[in-house]
Amino acid sequence: GTEQQFNKEVNFAILAMMNAPYLVDCATRYPEHFIEAIKSVALTGLTLNPELRMAYLVPYKGKVKFQSSYMGKAEILIRAGVVKFIEAQLVYSSDKFDVIKGTESNIMHRPDYFSKDRGDIVGGYWVAILPNGLKQFDVMPVSRIDEIKQRSEAFKSGKDCPWLSDYAEMAKKTIINWAFKSLPKSNISESTLKVLETENAFENEEFEDWKKSTKSQEVDKFDEAQIIE
Repeated sequence: GTEQQFNKEVNFAILAMMNAPYLVDCATRYPEHFIEAIKSVALTGLTLNPELRMAYLVPYKGKVKFQSSYMGKAEILIRAGVVKFIEAQLVYSSDKFDVIKGTESNIMHRPDYFSKDRGDIVGGYWVAILPNGLKQFDVMPVSRIDEIKQRSEAFKSGKDCPWLSDYAEMAKKTIINWAFKSLPKSNISESTLKVLETENAFENEEFEDWKKSTKSQEVDKFDEAQIIE
């Protein structure tokens, strides 16, 4: 973009670092990863503006990484013409929610926005309108969302991260990521796809680390059981 746009993003990056000093440590140790994260902001056309919540700088294994939000992913899909409309919604225990699958697939969600307490989050769903007018949707239980949260290196670090400050937004992003895998990507630019592939790569690496840690915990429990016996 323009020099003015660049300077704005630099200021947003500085603000993010000031609000999360751990990011400064990560950027100092691995400046090349910090630079790549800033490049990713430019290549996707998203912004680090905290009010728009389209993208974040997050810590991952001591390095600064770029991470798009659910609104950022939705913006990319709409801008590329992959969908005319897409959104993710969370479902709470007091909401009326029903799903029908089959030849007459349908989804019904009646949230009580004026209730003082809508209860706990029980899951969420995404719905998209394709350029030809067809609708697609699917649902995800909260157990699946929390499983993905637990894999997050940023969350496991115990430092400031979007999972702690914006759980609802991250839950929606998790749902949109799932939708992203089901939708065509032919109109998305190659540079944007490369950024998203990199983002998915470190999310997949988190998954592998999480699986290893889970197996390790299971082995430890087995050893403890043998000792008790």
